[in-house]
Amino acid sequence: MRLYEFQAKEIFAEHGINIPRGKLAHSSEEAGKIAADIGAPVALKAQVLVGGRGLAGGIMFANDSKEVEEISSQILGKSLKNEDVNCLLVEEKLDIEIEYYLGVTIDYKSKCPVVIASSRGGMDIESIASKYPDQIIKEQIRPPLGLTDFQTRRIAKKVGIVGKNQRKFAATVKKLYSILQAFDATLVEINPLVLTTDDQIIAADAKMTLDDNASFRHRELYSRLKSVETRPKEGKKLRKAMTEEAEIPTYIELSGNIGIISDGAGTGMCTFDLTRDFGGKIEAYCELGGRATPEIIEKAMDIVSSNEDVSILLINLIGGLNRMDEMAQGITSFVSKEKDRLEDAGKPSIVVRMSGTLEDEGRRILGNAGVASYDNIYDAIEKAVELSGRV
Repeated sequence: MRLYEFQAKEIFAEHGINIPRGKLAHSSEEAGKIAADIGAPVALKAQVLVGGRGLAGGIMFANDSKEVEEISSQILGKSLKNEDVNCLLVEEKLDIEIEYYLGVTIDYKSKCPVVIASSRGGMDIESIASKYPDQIIKEQIRPPLGLTDFQTRRIAKKVGIVGKNQRKFAATVKKLYSILQAFDATLVEINPLVLTTDDQIIAADAKMTLDDNASFRHRELYSRLKSVETRPKEGKKLRKAMTEEAEIPTYIELSGNIGIISDGAGTGMCTFDLTRDFGGKIEAYCELGGRATPEIIEKAMDIVSSNEDVSILLINLIGGLNRMDEMAQGITSFVSKEKDRLEDAGKPSIVVRMSGTLEDEGRRILGNAGVASYDNIYDAIEKAVELSGRV
C-alpha cells in the first residue's frame, strides 16, 4: 500500500521527524482558509500517488489567500498523469538552504535494509543515480546490530553535514529506520529533506510504501489510512479510484445486475461464462489476481456493491494457498459493517461458492452470518441467476 504524502507526514510527525505546518484541503475555499491560518506564502501540493508531480504542475506557490484560491481551483479536479487531484496539502513555504535525499528501503539482493542518502535532493533517486552516481551513499543495516550511531554520523558526514546539524540529520536517519521497522514498510523516503536558513532539518516531502503481507499486524493503521477521503465522490470514477487504491488488478462494468468477484483470472472467466450460459446479466466483474486476503475481499465487496445496479454479489473462491475460513471472515466483516446500508437498500443479495482449504469452516462462518454458500459452482450460479431475476 502506497501512502499519500500527507499520510506519510502524519506518521513522520508522530515519530519526531520535523514536517512543515500544513493541512489537507478539498476545495479552493478550504485551502484559502488554511493559508490564512498558517500565514502566506504557502505551498499547494496535489495529493496523488505518482512521481514527478512538480514538473507536471502539481506543486505551486501562492503569496496570499486570494492567490491560494485561484491556484487551488486550477489544480483541484485536474488530471495529473492520469490520476485525478481531489485534495491538496496546503503547507508553509520553507526558506530552504540545502536539499538532501534520504530514504530507507529493503535491499533484496543483500537481504537487509539499506539507507540511501545524497546531497542532491529534490530529484528522483533514479535521476540522481544516472547523473550523479558518485553522490549516492548507501549504508547497509545488519539486523542483529540495527542502525548504529557511527553509521548515521558517517552518512551525515558523507553528504556534507557537519556540527550540530550533523546530529540532527543523524537523528532523522534513525527515526526513519524505526518507522520502516515499526510499520513493516518496504520504503520510507524524504525527498527533499531540507536544511532551512534557520538550521532546521525538515521533511519537505514524504513517501511510504507498506508491505500488505503484514497488514494483519496493522489493522488499525490500515483502517485509519483508508478512512481518509481523497477520492472523487461519486459513480464509476469512485469505483475506479478504489480499485487502484486497493491494487485490485481487474474491475470492469458492463450492463446487468450481477456483480462477480473471483480470486483469480481462471476462476473469474469460468464464473463469467457460466453465469451468462445460465441466463444471468453481469453488471460488474472484479478479479483479485490470486492475492485474496480478508481485507481485499472486503474492499472488493465494498467496491462492487457501491454500484447501484448490482443487486446480486456472486463470489467464487477456490482455496489453494488461501484459507476459506479467512476469506469467510472478510465477507462477514463486510456484511457486519454494512448491515444497515444493505438492509435499507434491500440489496445486494450475496451468494458465495467456496472450495478448498478449510471450506467447511468457511461455510460454517458464512452460515452463522446468514450468507448463502455452496461448494458446487453450478449450484451457486443457478441461485445467483434465480435471485437476479426476482429483482
